[in-house]
Amino acid sequence: MASGEDLTFPFLAADGFDIACKAFVRRVDAAGGAQNLGWLAVEYLASELENPILRISKSTNIQRLHLESGDATANERAETHEDQNEDVIEDNDEETLIRDGVEEQLTIDYDIALSSSYHVPVMYFRLRETPQVGPAALDDMYNSLVPRQHQQSLRNNGVMGGISFGYHPQSGIPAYFVHPCNTASAMKAIAGNKIIEPEEYLLTWLGLVGGCINLSLPSRLFVGSVRSD
Repeated sequence: MASGEDLTFPFLAADGFDIACKAFVRRVDAAGGAQNLGWLAVEYLASELENPILRISKSTNIQRLHLESGDATANERAETHEDQNEDVIEDNDEETLIRDGVEEQLTIDYDIALSSSYHVPVMYFRLRETPQVGPAALDDMYNSLVPRQHQQSLRNNGVMGGISFGYHPQSGIPAYFVHPCNTASAMKAIAGNKIIEPEEYLLTWLGLVGGCINLSLPSRLFVGSVRSD
């Protein structure tokens, strides 16, 4: 595969990724800042030039549900969406759903890096309050972070690739990431005959991958141009 300046859409070279990250930060600033968009912070961590990271941090409320059916008891988590008023579990089997009224607030760090192998962005993410290892942690991550309509696709390595577990490229700590194996083909498919410039790249890419892991883009980010002078 070509490298450096020879890379063209849907791939990104290091300089293109740098442009994309800075353009995204400018969009956030133009929209009034991260907190005005419902996030905690947006930072471009480029101090280590070999592994620059665009970090989006947000909090989410998780409500623990207590489900009883006969002698069986199950606990699961469901995200509380402020803009939705729909039941997470339907009572089709005459089961009794009991909410214990306890909400947990979790902080999520979404770290976007450039894959040196695939030459596309890759999304690393972690729940600060949740252990990152073991099958139980993986299930907890799915229940806390991945909307139900996307869970099966991600478990089966869907259009954007499946969720994998590895080491964060900058910090070296364990983290989950959406595998970038299908990113290039997905970006090319959504763009059609259009060439997406670096300034717009992350908006399109986050539109594909973000919703799968509870990172939806506010509409205000799509207003106006953020090209540098």
